[in-house]
Amino acid sequence: MKSIDFKRKGSAIRVMNEDTRKIKYNWDRVVYIVFIIGALVFLSYYAVNKLFYIKADGQVLYENVIIRLTEDCRVLSYQKKEGDTVRKGDSLFVYTPAKTNLDGGGFGATGGVKGGYNDTTYQNQLDWREKEKYALQKKAGTNQILITQDKSLIKSYESELQRLENEVVLDVLPKSRLEYVQNEILRLNTAIDALNSENMQYYGLIYQLGESEKKVQILSTRNGLILGGGANGGGGIMDSTKVFYSPINGTVTRIYTQQFEVALKSDQILAIHKNTPMYIKGFFEQEDMNYFKEGDMVNIEFPDGTKSSGIIKRFYYATYSLPDEFQKRYEPTTRTIAADIYPVEESEYKHWKSFYKLGATITKYKY
Repeated sequence: MKSIDFKRKGSAIRVMNEDTRKIKYNWDRVVYIVFIIGALVFLSYYAVNKLFYIKADGQVLYENVIIRLTEDCRVLSYQKKEGDTVRKGDSLFVYTPAKTNLDGGGFGATGGVKGGYNDTTYQNQLDWREKEKYALQKKAGTNQILITQDKSLIKSYESELQRLENEVVLDVLPKSRLEYVQNEILRLNTAIDALNSENMQYYGLIYQLGESEKKVQILSTRNGLILGGGANGGGGIMDSTKVFYSPINGTVTRIYTQQFEVALKSDQILAIHKNTPMYIKGFFEQEDMNYFKEGDMVNIEFPDGTKSSGIIKRFYYATYSLPDEFQKRYEPTTRTIAADIYPVEESEYKHWKSFYKLGATITKYKY
């Protein structure tokens, strides 16, 4: 009988050690996925804001009153300085009609009368005439420099027009670029016309000052001659002196016309800001006009990130040019619909005051 015993040999199968190396990631795919997700989030955010919200730039302002007169005048002295608080009825400045000063009229032919003017007054009249002539000549010279600069720009733009027209025809440049240059040429020509008109007024005033100066010099040579208030002299400069009183309570924030300068009836003399209320002048795009009306609530974000709420009290159907600080450079002037926005709560005035003249972002839900 055969033996069934056999010698077991070792197994020829060997177990291989596991590969402990780390799995490599496909970073290109990861970056691609992250980019796609970011793009989708951005597009979703943009679409939601565009479809459901309107945004506008705004500027925090005080309610103010610009003081002008209904006639040309010369400001003799100011009773208040910039920053002074005034109440309704307070005297703001002393003035006299410019015609009285320039004509040198109302001179009396008596001497030594109480309340009259002596030769020193005539010299003072000559002094401020010289100052005024110098100021007018300086303004006219500044305008002439601006005219020269604008003309130089027009020549530069006109030299590019033909090239731009050719490139627009060839679709190398968008048509908006050509329209921008054409609008700039039109704007500069309008500015030159306005500056030339101002210079004509300045030269006319300089001529009048020269003529009135001759009259004062002739009158000052007469012995015992005085100005105004005399027994036989009739009304003079002092008789025509007037005082302008503040129409509101507020703060004098800006003086535009300096002492002894002539202010035309179209010129601003000074500005008074009311103490309250403050408001935001919002500038909405014209296509958003259907989405807001008086009484609507809006959200406001200030430059420091703080937020507030406001209510639209009124808006203007006429379009306004976007202020320079909001206007994009090298682009045609944007015209917008302006609206006045006031705080919902009076306690917000204190917060708004710290952002006077600064910009703010206005957001409103469309529906």
